[in-house]
Amino acid sequence: MDVHVNRVPVTGRVTQVTYSPGRFLPAYKPEAASSNERSEIWIDHGGQMVVARQIVGILARRVVCRAQLGADVHAGDRFGIMKFGSRMDIFVPANATILVKVGQAVRGGETVIAVLH
Repeated sequence: MDVHVNRVPVTGRVTQVTYSPGRFLPAYKPEAASSNERSEIWIDHGGQMVVARQIVGILARRVVCRAQLGADVHAGDRFGIMKFGSRMDIFVPANATILVKVGQAVRGGETVIAVLH
């Protein structure tokens, strides 16, 4: 219930913005990532692709994504919100160094989650 304002995870150019309608399963369930209503932004960060996926859940039934295809974005910029919270998945290249641990609380615009090489 604590993900509301969504921020761009890396500086780069938005290469893809997608919206997928779907179900409203609890966002913590693994199948929510592919079954629930969601929006994704794909960001080219110096040749490395990073994806931010907004996933709504049982309570949060509205995702707002303001990212624009082709836009230059900066780490920490606001790009959307999810009404009443939900789930944000960040996909980084396999060679990234992950700095957070499973279950760790992170704060948007403050916590560095990974270093890209």
